[in-house]
Amino acid sequence: MQAKIDAVLEAKAAAGPPATAEAMGGTSPQPTPRSLETIEERMGEISPQTVNAIRQAMARARAADDAGDKAATSKLWPTCGAFGQ
Repeated sequence: MQAKIDAVLEAKAAAGPPATAEAMGGTSPQPTPRSLETIEERMGEISPQTVNAIRQAMARARAADDAGDKAATSKLWPTCGAFGQ
């Protein structure tokens, strides 16, 4: 699930303009999903509300996955993935 979300976000980032020095400020030179999210938010590519919604959806999906609830995990994936489109 996380890999699918990461792939959607990476594709969106690759399609956009390069990050400015201001957007990159304070992030690690090694990109992580969290640092990419921060940069995209700073650049205005995603809103703070969308970031929060993604985090909440991923928390629900992880909880379902941890519980072994494949049906719930499958239902939650479109909720998470829709934000990256």
